[in-house]
Amino acid sequence: MIRFAIYAGLADMEASIRRTILGPLWSTLGLAFLVACLSLFFGSVLKQVLPDYPEYTALLASGLIAWTFMASCVHQSCNLVWSFLNTLRHNRMTLVVPVVRVMLRNFVILLLNISLALIIAWLYFGRLAVAPLALLGGILLLVLNTFWISYVAALASARFRDLPQLIAWGLHLAFFLTPILWIEDNLPRHGYLIDINPFASLIALLRHPLLGLPVTAEIWLGASLIGLLGLLVARWLGRHAAHRLPYWL
Repeated sequence: MIRFAIYAGLADMEASIRRTILGPLWSTLGLAFLVACLSLFFGSVLKQVLPDYPEYTALLASGLIAWTFMASCVHQSCNLVWSFLNTLRHNRMTLVVPVVRVMLRNFVILLLNISLALIIAWLYFGRLAVAPLALLGGILLLVLNTFWISYVAALASARFRDLPQLIAWGLHLAFFLTPILWIEDNLPRHGYLIDINPFASLIALLRHPLLGLPVTAEIWLGASLIGLLGLLVARWLGRHAAHRLPYWL
């Protein structure tokens, strides 16, 4: 099943490249344009509390790269059941296959975004301060956490058809509550909002290694615990609820 999901994901990537000029690179260039526009706007608005404008641009870019991957996977997973409706109805295929297919497609875009960010950083600063091992570990934990969130969201959306709209609304709210557009130092009196926000730890898994910042033990431990508990929940749902999927469609 996993091999089929990988082949299907590669077929999606091939289809996205066929008869296009840049293929998935359009998403990467669109993200770069978004970072440039947002950094100019918010950097000007927040210049009184941002002593280093290039630093804010780097923080914004790394945060958006991680968030775009997570949000795209979750959002697409909420609607993938209806894209694979006939296949799921008439074949003994678990929901893991289309979820892995979605994640593989977005994972390639994630790698393209990271590569472009590193190239721009090298051209702009003349050096790279990346921690390679921490970056690999951060990507692994980010993917694992995104997988179980996407799987649970896909399964729940198949059962409750109104849930995709609620999840989309929740993602928009979480985007503004997570330190992506703003930096953590601007929230001294309400730092607990970051401590209780699991997305903040997941963003830091990618942001800190890209910027050469140390990833604290609290971030590693928090992301690992979230991933472990989430995978256990996803496994339990897969064993006790996934077999009812054809009756929900």
